[in-house]
Amino acid sequence: MQEQESLLNLEQYKQKKQRMAEEHIKDLYKKAYEYALKETNIREKVRAKMIFSKRFLLHDETQMVEEVEKLFQEWFLFDYKTIKGQTLFFQFLQSHPLHESVKLLGAIVLTAAWEPIIIRKIGNQNEEVTFTCQNVIQDEEVSVKTNLNCEEKGIYEGGIYFVRKVPLVTHQWILGPVFPVKSEGILSDVKHHYGQMNQKTGVLWRTYLKEEAPNFIIRSLS
Repeated sequence: MQEQESLLNLEQYKQKKQRMAEEHIKDLYKKAYEYALKETNIREKVRAKMIFSKRFLLHDETQMVEEVEKLFQEWFLFDYKTIKGQTLFFQFLQSHPLHESVKLLGAIVLTAAWEPIIIRKIGNQNEEVTFTCQNVIQDEEVSVKTNLNCEEKGIYEGGIYFVRKVPLVTHQWILGPVFPVKSEGILSDVKHHYGQMNQKTGVLWRTYLKEEAPNFIIRSLS
């Protein structure tokens, strides 16, 4: 009986820590996103748009469509390297006073990349949604939570999506928007191209996605 109570208390403690971590990471994301929008100088933004257009867009578009603009803002915050060779998210962590536990979450976010997942199951609990997801390279299933509206965002079981997710306490958490992959052909191309690059340069999956994922997301948007 005492052992059952201990296990129950441990589970309650984990759930409490998970909820705290979720609140911290939502707040961290919001503040970092505002930092990228409002506190970055115009020269850096112009440079970033030129690099993004050259690397990922077929034409030098001066006006990006809404979804591509959304993708650009995420890339600008997490993956774009400034003139100093740092990401804006790293600069945000360095320049803002944050609690040690929040800084630890920030360090985890630094390594997160857009990755394709297959959603096998969707479960609702209060205002949050839990996905059972299959990673397409490791072929393992993980539990991921989000506060996105699945119906509104067109998220359904069996769908393939690019997400940026980070591990917390009991579940992983999706940061920012979710981009659908419109065909399994695109997913096959991701795996094939990664296999080629891995053999050629030894690049690891997460590093590869940091560099190449926007190409495949934009293909899904067109």
